[in-house]
Amino acid sequence: MDKIKILVIPSDRMGVGKFRSVDPHVYIAEHYADEFDIDICYIDQIPTENTKNFFAQYDLIHIHKQLDNDMLLMNMIKELSIPVILDIDDYFHLSDFHPMVITARKEKWHEKIINHIRKADYVTTTTDIYAKTLKKYNKNVSVFPNAINPDEKQYSYQKNESDKIRFGIVCGSSHLHDIQRLKGIAECARPDNNVQLVLCGFDTNGTRTIYDEKTGQVYRRKILPQESMWFEYERIITDDYKYCSQEHKNFLMKFVPGVDDPFVNEPYRRMWTRNINSYATHYQNIDVLLAPLKDTEFNKMKSELKEIECGFTKTALIAENLGPYTINLTSMIGFGGTVNEDGTALLVDPRKDHKDWAKYINKLANNPEMIEKLKDNIHSLVVDKYSMDKVCKDRVDFYKEIMKKKKRDL
Repeated sequence: MDKIKILVIPSDRMGVGKFRSVDPHVYIAEHYADEFDIDICYIDQIPTENTKNFFAQYDLIHIHKQLDNDMLLMNMIKELSIPVILDIDDYFHLSDFHPMVITARKEKWHEKIINHIRKADYVTTTTDIYAKTLKKYNKNVSVFPNAINPDEKQYSYQKNESDKIRFGIVCGSSHLHDIQRLKGIAECARPDNNVQLVLCGFDTNGTRTIYDEKTGQVYRRKILPQESMWFEYERIITDDYKYCSQEHKNFLMKFVPGVDDPFVNEPYRRMWTRNINSYATHYQNIDVLLAPLKDTEFNKMKSELKEIECGFTKTALIAENLGPYTINLTSMIGFGGTVNEDGTALLVDPRKDHKDWAKYINKLANNPEMIEKLKDNIHSLVVDKYSMDKVCKDRVDFYKEIMKKKKRDL
């Protein structure tokens, strides 16, 4: 039997590209080599000459979100009658609080994405929640969740030793309004409590656009560390460094890039950003992940990736009872404070953010045996369902069905 030849075009070389395009198809290429021939080509690597002939050599083409703004490449592929699978993980309407929302609306990003969704033969996404919305634009929507290969070394159960119980945040730079839900948790890290708050992913990269009113000139400059979003996160989490020692605060204000915070027993610890192939090692310095979400349509469409990462690294989870965290998770603490031994997380009611984040942190700090139970329960929940082996087997079956239909339609 001839191999199925697939072209995969990731949207970026970072997290989305890794999880949605590169990792699953590298796995398929390695484990189903007798059935599939897979090429991965980034958008800037597509040849500008003889482009049509380049596409014509493939049986299926997998893209993420969109190709070019004018749909020229998409239309070219469609002229060749090659089935296009469009994968999308984030909602195409950014929330009012997203740092790129003004640009997105001005340039009508959502229209370009929706045009691609309508034109695609098949659409894949991360959750049934988002799939329901996508089906308004394309009836052929399938769900393939994010998956993790447990053989990837960064996903380790190992935790670095600490005298503290560590509650951490692992996120990107567009989550200010999510992080604001955690206001007040600095009190949990007061000196008489055995709690450390850890912020992972700290970064001071970025530029600021300056408009000179006198000359009319516009120029850019590198942001100061104190202008970074991460500095704002840090101020919120620590309540302006309320319980940090002066020596530690002096060190933090030096903003030494890439140097992990050596003050390992302070109430707060800063961990700098890591590349996509090692960022999950942040979980080695966290016992419990905090996953706040502001109640927006954009957040409701998010994937359950943080839940999956917690399971594969045996990290307990406190999450907002919203969107992706309503799919699988069961709260260990129920109505009236009842304890469900089978619970897989602690879920915070969005209406009680002002008190329940701190309440649950203190609950686990005072009952460390609950943390160990949560680690085991969430691991059992995700380890098979979200394994790369399981999800890629489902993808393989999906691709084979597409090819069968293509042959029937010839």
